[in-house]
Amino acid sequence: MRPVLFHIGGYPVYSYGVMLFLAFMAGVFVARREFKRRGLDESAVYLIAAVAAIAGVVGARIFFVLGHLDAFSHNWGMVFDLNMRGLVYYGGLLLGIPVCALLVRRMKLPVGAVADAAGLALPLSLGIARIGCFLNGCCGGKPSGLPWAVTFPGSPTAVHPTQLYELILDLAAFGLLLLARKRLRRDWDLFLLSLASYSLVRFLVEFFRFHADTKAQIFFQALSAAMFLFCLGLFYYRERRLPPPSEKPTETRRESEA
Repeated sequence: MRPVLFHIGGYPVYSYGVMLFLAFMAGVFVARREFKRRGLDESAVYLIAAVAAIAGVVGARIFFVLGHLDAFSHNWGMVFDLNMRGLVYYGGLLLGIPVCALLVRRMKLPVGAVADAAGLALPLSLGIARIGCFLNGCCGGKPSGLPWAVTFPGSPTAVHPTQLYELILDLAAFGLLLLARKRLRRDWDLFLLSLASYSLVRFLVEFFRFHADTKAQIFFQALSAAMFLFCLGLFYYRERRLPPPSEKPTETRRESEA
């Protein structure tokens, strides 16, 4: 565990913040390539990504604070603690998705195609961010005697490295989405599968993650299961009930113009 990577002029540079920045840059890289493949304006990626990052962090922080009101009630200034501890990814999604959808509509871009590009980038970004969690020592697992269990400084007990579990599963999801994207026929399909994969990953990892209050585990697993079933059900409905599109999503229009 290394919460502080180094110091600049006496100011600490936190590993979690650095990994969030790298996760952001990786997401921008993937999304821009997907924009290009679909014939969308690549320059729009930067504004959308910046708004998504801000809304995501704010939403993730709000979600965390709401779940830990007792910890903040004595010092509300901790909400703005710059070491970035305490983010809940679901909160980031709940705020980031509608904010970005409104922005994309104002930019007169196809919301579904943009959502698909973001959906492809999402698991890679989330996986990299989990490296920050590991270095920060947060989001750890339950006690474990397995050979790969880790012992964080200040704790005598070896625990599941749930941050690394999620990293591996997120990278696997990213690889599967890369393979699936050219077979998907409609805008929104890739985005729905991305959310479904993230929900499944969180559902599985929660079995090994430590929560001081067991209600938190039940809540997050129930939320993950609900989102997984909703996204997969909507994907299945669209595949079975909607007429097949006359052409593939946005990318086909670009290929026909070449």
